Amino acid sequence: MHNKILKAGLWLIFTFGWGTLTAQAPQRLPSSKLAQDIKKLNVLGNVLYMAAHPDDENTTFIAYMANEKLYNTNYLALTRGDGGQNLIGPQIREQLGMIRTQELLQARRVDGGRQFFSRANDFGFSKNPQEAFMIWEKEQLLADAVWVIRQVKPDVIVTRFPPDSRAGHGHHSASSILAEEAFDAAADPKRFPEQLKFVEPWQAKRLLWNISMWSITNRAEFIKNAGQYLQIDLGGYNPLLGKSYGELSAESRSMHRSQGFGSVGTRGTSVEYFQHTKGDKTMTDLFEGIDTSWKRVKGSAKIEQLVQQAAREFDATNPAGSVPLLLSIRSELQKLPDGFWKTSKLADVQELIKNSMGLYLEVTATEFAYPPGATLPLTVEAINRSSVPVSLEKIKLPFASKDSVIRASLAYNQDLTFETNALIPAKTPISQPYWLRKEIGYAGLFSVDNLQEIGLPENPPVALVTFDLLVAGQPLRVDVPVVFKKKDPVLGEIYQPLVVTPPVFATIAQEVYMFDTAEPRKVDVTIKAGKDNCSGEVKLALPTGWKSIPEKVPFAIQEKGAEQTVEFQLFPPADPQEANVRAVVTLEGKEYDKSFGLISYTHIPAQVFFPTASTKAVKLDLVKKGTNIGYIMGAGDLIPQSLRQIGYRVTLLEDQDMTPEKLGTFDAIITGVRAYNTNERMKHHQAALLKYVENGGNLVVQYNTNMGLKTTELGPYPFELTRDRITEETSEVRFIKPESAVLNSPNKITADDFNSWVQERGLYFPQNWAPEYEAVISSNDPNSPPLDGGILVARYGKGNYVYTSLSWFRELPAGVPGAYRLFVNLLSIGD
Repeated sequence: MHNKILKAGLWLIFTFGWGTLTAQAPQRLPSSKLAQDIKKLNVLGNVLYMAAHPDDENTTFIAYMANEKLYNTNYLALTRGDGGQNLIGPQIREQLGMIRTQELLQARRVDGGRQFFSRANDFGFSKNPQEAFMIWEKEQLLADAVWVIRQVKPDVIVTRFPPDSRAGHGHHSASSILAEEAFDAAADPKRFPEQLKFVEPWQAKRLLWNISMWSITNRAEFIKNAGQYLQIDLGGYNPLLGKSYGELSAESRSMHRSQGFGSVGTRGTSVEYFQHTKGDKTMTDLFEGIDTSWKRVKGSAKIEQLVQQAAREFDATNPAGSVPLLLSIRSELQKLPDGFWKTSKLADVQELIKNSMGLYLEVTATEFAYPPGATLPLTVEAINRSSVPVSLEKIKLPFASKDSVIRASLAYNQDLTFETNALIPAKTPISQPYWLRKEIGYAGLFSVDNLQEIGLPENPPVALVTFDLLVAGQPLRVDVPVVFKKKDPVLGEIYQPLVVTPPVFATIAQEVYMFDTAEPRKVDVTIKAGKDNCSGEVKLALPTGWKSIPEKVPFAIQEKGAEQTVEFQLFPPADPQEANVRAVVTLEGKEYDKSFGLISYTHIPAQVFFPTASTKAVKLDLVKKGTNIGYIMGAGDLIPQSLRQIGYRVTLLEDQDMTPEKLGTFDAIITGVRAYNTNERMKHHQAALLKYVENGGNLVVQYNTNMGLKTTELGPYPFELTRDRITEETSEVRFIKPESAVLNSPNKITADDFNSWVQERGLYFPQNWAPEYEAVISSNDPNSPPLDGGILVARYGKGNYVYTSLSWFRELPAGVPGAYRLFVNLLSIGD
């Protein structure tokens, strides 16, 4: 019995609690959606889609399965997209993963699916699954997939990719390999038995590959022989939603803004193909042989009849008229023995009861952040917008041990609002995203200690208010998350998650401090108060050989949210060295070393996180020529800030700067990551840039992709771009032209300069370059052919043109010493 309670409660998190896991406005659903949700009460089917990244999922399939077939439709993405590029801002790595997590959640709100993640940290492109599993610890990742399968109990599992090289990415094929193994392992009680305290073994009926058409080399031949595959037309139209599934899919996919995946909706026939992988084979229907009616639950015949009646009698002009039947359905559900479908459908019907009445329940805090031990001021609003008799009997405030008795009638359209307080316990943990609670590197799995958190897209709400109501004389309990709400003069009503924070934060001004001389660097540390009356002292925790003056600095801040900046002089050691430097704040006898991170974009809820208040300090042997650099931004990177670290004056160039007079003032000009893909103006600027080179300038062009180029004439002489990468950051680098100035001036480059690189060597390497280009270095992944186009240099007129596909956008912000030395050489050619 104890296990049954645990299992039912766990599923409750993923069903009834699903909408409360995000800081969104209370649901206000139109009658058409309610009509669809009533029909769904009679559909008992689950499907799980599996792939590797945000954006891999087939959103048309998810929209169709969730809204046409009315199945519980789930998407398990192995990663949060941490290893990709960001087209909307500077965030990379785990911060980008936070953005893409929220983009996926927004996509699921559109297409009706539910989102899950494994613990896999996206470490960038991988050429094969063997490489991926070397980093990801396959057995642990398999456990994650089994855990999710045992929770959602899919009748059918669908993969986006084949388990081989046709997948085009090692992460892609790895996701399908895991799906195949998890299909069997989830049913085996001997596999991952520690999970069985909370879930039961589960055997899905079948596993299929949703064939990706881009993986088909001969599409005409494929269509000719398509009779061997299961075919589903996903191009239907949903009159209740007023959209085709292609249109719904486009809205969902367009939420992936950090990847630039805005999409245009489609209408009409849209056939998808599915190849059998495991389990029972079908050529007619994805759910062939699977009973998705109430017949799969013993003693539920009356429920099916009541739902059919509710669907027949539903009145779109008076959805509250369905409440008596919905209450009857709930009563019948409560009679069933504990199990998956009882818990799932009880959650669904209770949401329907609430939404059919237009019952609006909201609890807001006056601020979005509070420290442990603080008083939490709350505003509670409850309004019944129907003629159904409703009374609010009592509420249970967050962290409280007792209920507060209310016993107030919620008369039709009469707003009940009151204020109250809750006390946040002193031992409440801070609201760090659960997968980031422990420090991470660039690879492997996120460390998560709590098994029941694995799979969740985000943390459960910090605080819940439980409303106990009587609806037409029957009890109804609703949990409502406490959120922060504000009025934006442009966007209107904005919701933000409530977070528990440390009482004080420290932020070091820069992520990396580069020292190319013995001179000290000023290090500013900003102290931010998380509560009133903060006073104490701050110091820099330093390794041996580094010194700060002063050692400690006192601070005193009177008001919560106010800041004070203190200054240290940081002295490097004599010899080259890398160090981690932490800011440590002492407050009321306790030490704190967290900073305050906020990610804010209009298409996702604001995200708060608490990185360690640290910076990387690097003493390096560096000679630099020239000082004045022009930079044309591309997809967003941190290289301008990195170059300022070593004394360059960096100017971000705009249209008005593209004159011979202005360009001629720069010692070198750099184009940012994917500038020729993302900056529409590059096709107009290219002639001016090449003229700058011809007149004696030095132009360094960073990598671009071979898709969506604004101009194909990237250099003064032709070359082609490929999708070739060197994903192993420790791969050997060989010098093709050891006498080249790139490797000798002003810094002598050796093999040691390629140590400590992160994530990858380079990406989208060129090929078939004109003879005017000189290839300087060569490298390759294990068992892969050499790629010689990491640095191409060409003399053009009086100047020099450099095309480089090395991953500078990752290496310089990470403070990799050798990357700085080599990049400075690129900027110094011809000086």
